[in-house]
Amino acid sequence: MTEFFETINRFFARFWAFILVGLFFVCTIMLYATVGEDAYLAIHDNLDLFIPQFQMMKNDGTFFTLEAGTDFLNNISRNVLPSEFSLYTVLYMIFPSFEAYIAGYIIKILIAMIGSGLLAYDVITHEGLDTWAKKGVYYVHPIKRDYTLVVTLTVLVSFAYGILNLFPTFGIPFASIPLIIYLLRKAHFEPSFWIFLFIFLYPFLSYFSYHGIFIMGYLVIAIIWIWIRNHKFPWQLTIGLVLLVAGSIVCEYRLFATMLFSNESTIRSTMAETDLSVVGIINEIISSWLNGMMHANDAHTYVVLPVCVIYFFYLNSKYLKDGNGIGIFHDYYNLCAIFIAFNSIVYGLYNSKIVRSLVEMIVPPLKGWQFNRTIFFNPFLWYASFFIVCYRILLDISQGNISEGKSIVFKTLTYLLVLLSIGVIIFQPILPLGQTARYDDLFYTAYGQHYRKCHSGNSNPNSLSYREFYDTELFEELKAKINYNEGQMCVAYLMYPAQLEYNDISTLDGYLGFYSQQYKDSWRKVIAPALEMQPSSAAYFDNSGIRCILYSGNYESVPMYTANLGGIASDDLYIDEKALYDLGCKYVFSRVKITNAEDKSLTLVAQGQGQAYSVYVYELSEPNRNTDEDVTM
Repeated sequence: MTEFFETINRFFARFWAFILVGLFFVCTIMLYATVGEDAYLAIHDNLDLFIPQFQMMKNDGTFFTLEAGTDFLNNISRNVLPSEFSLYTVLYMIFPSFEAYIAGYIIKILIAMIGSGLLAYDVITHEGLDTWAKKGVYYVHPIKRDYTLVVTLTVLVSFAYGILNLFPTFGIPFASIPLIIYLLRKAHFEPSFWIFLFIFLYPFLSYFSYHGIFIMGYLVIAIIWIWIRNHKFPWQLTIGLVLLVAGSIVCEYRLFATMLFSNESTIRSTMAETDLSVVGIINEIISSWLNGMMHANDAHTYVVLPVCVIYFFYLNSKYLKDGNGIGIFHDYYNLCAIFIAFNSIVYGLYNSKIVRSLVEMIVPPLKGWQFNRTIFFNPFLWYASFFIVCYRILLDISQGNISEGKSIVFKTLTYLLVLLSIGVIIFQPILPLGQTARYDDLFYTAYGQHYRKCHSGNSNPNSLSYREFYDTELFEELKAKINYNEGQMCVAYLMYPAQLEYNDISTLDGYLGFYSQQYKDSWRKVIAPALEMQPSSAAYFDNSGIRCILYSGNYESVPMYTANLGGIASDDLYIDEKALYDLGCKYVFSRVKITNAEDKSLTLVAQGQGQAYSVYVYELSEPNRNTDEDVTM
């Protein structure tokens, strides 16, 4: 019996990290399987943007169609939607949208763990992650180590990186960064047909505009640096670069065709970027370094940042103390710190009109390109740095002349730091500054269930679940009441056009960062009366235009993501009804009663109460086009 318990202890001592991660997967899958579409998923830049885009392609069967319209922005081309040669898109081809979203979340974690594990194994076993030591006049390179010593640490830190609540629909491109670094390292040191094939296929996991173009840029820098340092051209990495470019063109051929062969003027030409003062730019740099940014919220502020900063000063002061200044410039940890600082600086400098103009002057095709997205690589760099710190602590413990008891204590404290960082990621919304964790679907889903349990099964009126947000039963009922025919153009008022688009209702409005400037001008005529009453809405639309929607003339902002709509039950609609009619609008779907409907040639033809909100459907008749001059005559 004693031997049995010793075997069990050895098993848990060796595999406890795997067990912990396994329990997370089991609990997560059980939660979403139990809750289903009553889960609370992020709405902003998520349910109101990409999910309806995938659903529109599924509704119309246009995933692979070369020339097709869509159900939003007046039948804009399908080519502006995500490519069919993307893992996320494939998931939405195969599964219903909700299940595809959850599958993407699980796969994201697995890809992060596989890629990070392979990269850690490759670095540790081929060159080591130790500090550079100095022996007299000689420098000792890091020592190759046995990877089995840090399997547990790799599992935990890679898991932490995998569960980061980043931009949901681009979670897999974020998670796959360690994988492409591993593949490029293998191509450089051990080139093979399969490695080059995987590099060519990598864009299937990535996204060119957000990550791919920057990976290629960093790779060009690496090629030049290695060429200068080794006095030998790194042809293997050059082949990798060519294959990455080719793979990106194949996987995202629609994007490249639109960028390179379309002469249409888009809203990108009139987008106005922020122009901050020097002080404002410095504040933005510091803020992005401290807290990241909304789409790349990595929760590093609480545990990872202080650990990494303390170690940074300890490491480099030790290098200087040992007279080993050259080690500072070779250490991988410092390399990560430099890139983190560089990405934060670029993020801040993007807010300088002078810097943007300089980039556009040097490379004119990059006008409107958000080169500050280098910040998207900081989550990986922060957790890579955190891994190096913890690895070296464990290494020092194993090599130090300390008692077994102290060794266990220090090792336990190190793992507790890692576990604490994982806890922070999961429970960030309840922490200070946690309001930035808007993509923590797991937390908000669990909290939503807790709220229902404490309120007799009623949902939180300040939010909407996935089922409540799209409410397919309500919209099917409304479509039946008005005998809606596919293709009849509609608009949404005080609700997201995405809610209509998801339910196979064609809209003139919508949310997209790339569409015709001519259409934006036409739409502005429709909403001009509201914009005249709300200068902030006018500035937002004129300087951006990505949300091509109806704006309220009475309210500066309306919490459309809530069930109670901020208490608003009725509102006047300020539009140019003639301009809206000329665009082909048939119906206006509204979450409030439109009090001036008759004045706007609108007739209430249907209404329905859904699970969380009411919707009123108004039919738009041809407005009276008599001019003042005609009336006088």
